Order: sequence, then structure tokens, then C-alpha cells
Amino acid sequence: MRVLVALAGAAIATLAGDSDRATAMVTVADGAHAGSFIVRNADVPCEIREQRAPRPKHQFEVTIGGLAQKSDPNKPTLLMVIIPNADVRGSNPAFFASLIFGAIGRGAEYVVETRPGERLRGSGTVIVTPHGRDATVTLDVISADSVSYTGTIQCSGVSRS
Repeated sequence: MRVLVALAGAAIATLAGDSDRATAMVTVADGAHAGSFIVRNADVPCEIREQRAPRPKHQFEVTIGGLAQKSDPNKPTLLMVIIPNADVRGSNPAFFASLIFGAIGRGAEYVVETRPGERLRGSGTVIVTPHGRDATVTLDVISADSVSYTGTIQCSGVSRS
């Protein structure tokens, strides 16, 4: 698994433009959108939010893509991942992930919700690996409608709030 993450990270670094702050390589294994895709974002799409006592921890959020003037229904428009406890080292089973193809709100959406206190939909794990001001997020999930996808997100210059 570590070799695959390293190879994916190297591939993403090679494909990312100088202005990209985050790049994701996502592979949808089955369903109408099966295939491999790259999603980029030049804004500041990765953020760590500190949660206060009684249980201080860090929430990690990634939003790559967004509204486009012309949305291709066969290409990813938006990838969002929220990890409420990013301090977990290794596989983390508590997160939210959404991958949208086509128009936001009208296109196909593959959702996974495994955060405590939320209505559970889908399954899988995520891993956050910090590298100073940068971070790598890997995900291996099955959406609520049984579509599996994996991905590696490379964040450059993670913001903190």
C-alpha cells in the first residue's frame, strides 16, 4: 500500500501545475463513471481546523473543484473530504467524502458518511499524512450506492484556522 501511495504521489506531483494547491488522482472502480480522473484546484482547498476542549483535535477538510461554466457529466466536478479527527494515525474510519460528476446538485454524486452522530452511508477509510505545511490524503471507499473509488490527494500549503 505504501508503494502505491508513493507512486500516486509522484504521479500527481508530475501532473500538477505550478499554481495547483491541490491535486487529486481518483479511480472509480465500477458504475457509470468507472475510470481514472485528475481533479485540480489553484485556490486553498485544504484546511486544518482546531476543535476546542473538552477533546481538542484537528479536523481536516479538502474541497477540490467547484462550479464550472460547462459541466461534463462524465468528468468529476467536485471532490470533498471532511475528517473530523485528523490526528488519528493510519486508517481512519470516520469521515465524509463526496465525489460529484457533472452539474453540482444535478449530476451523479457518490457519498460516503461515516462520521459519529451522522446517518451512516457507505464505508471505507481515509489516511492523512502530514508533510510540514503539506499533506497527502488517501481514501478507499464504497459509496452509499455501492460505487467504490480510491484516491490520493496532494495538498500544498495547508491553511490553518
